[in-house]
Amino acid sequence: MTSLTAKDIMRKVFPVADPEEPVLEAAKKMVEHEYGAVLILSDDGTLSGIMTERDVLRAVAEGKDIAQIPVKDLMKKTTVVVHKDVPVRLVLQLFGAYKVRRMPVTDDDGRVIGVISSTDVVYEAIPKVLHPLAGRIGDAMKPAEEVEDSVPSAARYFASKKVDGALAGGKLISERSVIRALLDSTKPSERAERVIYVPPEMNLRNASILMKLNKIRFVMNDNNYAFTRDIAIAATERAEFTMKSYILIKTKPGFEKEIAEKASSLKSNIVSIEYVAGPYDLVLTALTGPQEEVKDLLIPLLRDKEQVVDTLTLVVLGEKYLGGSGE
Repeated sequence: MTSLTAKDIMRKVFPVADPEEPVLEAAKKMVEHEYGAVLILSDDGTLSGIMTERDVLRAVAEGKDIAQIPVKDLMKKTTVVVHKDVPVRLVLQLFGAYKVRRMPVTDDDGRVIGVISSTDVVYEAIPKVLHPLAGRIGDAMKPAEEVEDSVPSAARYFASKKVDGALAGGKLISERSVIRALLDSTKPSERAERVIYVPPEMNLRNASILMKLNKIRFVMNDNNYAFTRDIAIAATERAEFTMKSYILIKTKPGFEKEIAEKASSLKSNIVSIEYVAGPYDLVLTALTGPQEEVKDLLIPLLRDKEQVVDTLTLVVLGEKYLGGSGE
């Protein structure tokens, strides 16, 4: 099991703004660093506040002149922070619990020494802590709505809907797309996100690896998209699925399909169901957490003894993937 901590996946270079600095200048720093917020730090390096892309777009949507208003007028003084030595699995849980896109990382004295975004989690954490069979990218996707391809309209949309993506001019745009368009005096679609289309069956781990290789934050299927935050949240409940088992089930004649349907309702744990020939009728591949007994998983399938004759559970003690590294 990995011993990764927050400091292992954090980025050490991040944008910082002065409270009196114009919001427009701070927004330029976000774009330059490709990070969706600026941090406001005290003289001792502790966190005083944070201003995000959404805060900027909310001001634009309200008709404010972001070249004239200072950062202190938009910044929030509270946000989720994490200590540098917190295990990555707990970092994942924080992303899932608070549905955040980013969190500052602090040292023992409370000084900010780095930041972790949902993109950092997808690039650096998920490929290392998530089982290859845990989770489908399709389960993390949501439909992208069409918006007018202009900065004011897109800003109002993102400020009110609180979503991560939308379609403008047939392209996927984000809050960053709108800020880039604002700075460049162009349309959001001309600063659209780079995306790759993936099948919904692709597992979260492979999707994360693909996104890192291509340096993208979004994947799509048809008009549905998944942002790195969606993937980080989807990975949260599956990060503890570390034990793989094969469950062999012998049913009474004619009950194979019914038992398979019951097993499919346990989709968060059961990752495949196969009909086989021989002494058993079904083979289930299951992922469970370290504290979860496989027998507890079987209880819903074994309530009706008229349907199941026998079961055999094989716990996988180690795996090696041909053509790749061992797990």
